[in-house]
This record gives sequence, C-alpha cells and structure tokens, in this order.
Amino acid sequence: MAKVSASILACDHTKIGEQVLEAEKAGADIVHIDVMDGVYVENVTFGPQLVADLKKITKLPLSVHMELVRPETFLPMFAKAGVDIITFQLDACPNPLHMLREVKKAGIKAGLGIGPSYDVERLRYLLPHIDGLILMSVEPGYGGQPFEESIYEKVKRSVEIMDETGIHVPISIDGGVNTVTGKKLVEAGADILIAGSSVFGADSITDAVKSLKAL
Repeated sequence: MAKVSASILACDHTKIGEQVLEAEKAGADIVHIDVMDGVYVENVTFGPQLVADLKKITKLPLSVHMELVRPETFLPMFAKAGVDIITFQLDACPNPLHMLREVKKAGIKAGLGIGPSYDVERLRYLLPHIDGLILMSVEPGYGGQPFEESIYEKVKRSVEIMDETGIHVPISIDGGVNTVTGKKLVEAGADILIAGSSVFGADSITDAVKSLKAL
C-alpha cells in the first residue's frame, strides 16, 4: 500500500486548513508544502507562517519541499515554525552535505530532491545523510507539464543503488501523480505518492486519497 503525501499547492487557498483536515481524515499520511522563491522557479508560494498555522490543526507530518536557491538561508525560520521534514533540490544547493547536516542538527528529517533532467547516480554518496528522496516527474514550478515517463526507470535505478549500498530511504514521486501513474510508480518501487491536483482537484478529496492509498 502506498503512502499519500497531500500537496497543498493544489488546494483552494481560501480553504487550505479545511481541505488538509479532510485529507487527513481520509487517510493521507503527510502534508506536502511547496516553498518557491520566484528565483529557482518563477512561482512564489508559502512561507513559515503557514507551517506554524497548520501545525496547530493537523497531526500529520509537515513536509516542506524547498524549490528555491540557497535553502540553507531559509532553514532557521522553517525549523522555528515546526516543520517535520525538509527536502531541498540537489541542483539548488552548492553544499548539499552541509545542508543535510544542518537540517538534522535542527532535529528535522532531511530529504533530497532530484529534478527530471538529472540522474540519480550521485545518490549513492548522499544516501548515508538523507531520510528521504523526492524524484520529480515534472520540472519544478511549472504547471501543465507532461509527465516524464523516464521516472519509472529512475525509481528502479534508485532502488538498485539503495540495494547496492545497503541504505534504504523512502522514495517519493512528485508531479503528475494519479491512480494510473501511481500504480506504475508503486510497482517500480516508489513508497510515497505526492499528489496535488488528483487529490484537491477531485470531486471528492476523501475518495481521491483512498484510491491512491489502495494502490
């Protein structure tokens, strides 16, 4: 059974709290919060205040996905807000090992994000330092992109590298996740499905979460 990380970027932003609670009640496992700075990507999204506010109403782990440059400068404010997991994009951080250590020093789980145009071979050197991996099946920050079919191969290769190193961390997939792609992703070795539009854009958030969790 797949875990579901509900991505609030696709929420009705006037009802974020309400919709997060509905996803939690339906069985979602994580709340996924995309933080974009308008530099690494063109969009600008959420800040630490939202994390602090959501912390008051949900028991689910809050996972911040930093799609921004120099993530180390943003770490203290999100740590103070009470985030549980911080993932940053590998290509956006000049000193990833330092960043991973700083995240863990703050008592937060550390994740690594890899975009669709980057390979996963560097993963073997970083696995000892991470608690989770996000593989993106679309470029960060841009809506309406086609799902990159190469993601299935990257999931399988990531599993192979983990088997070779003897270090296994959960593999999450971000972008274009629905019941069709989700089934194939789980078969390829994905552990967590990060779903935005297919959950919060559905007629029923509850039914959408349950359908993904059944995969």
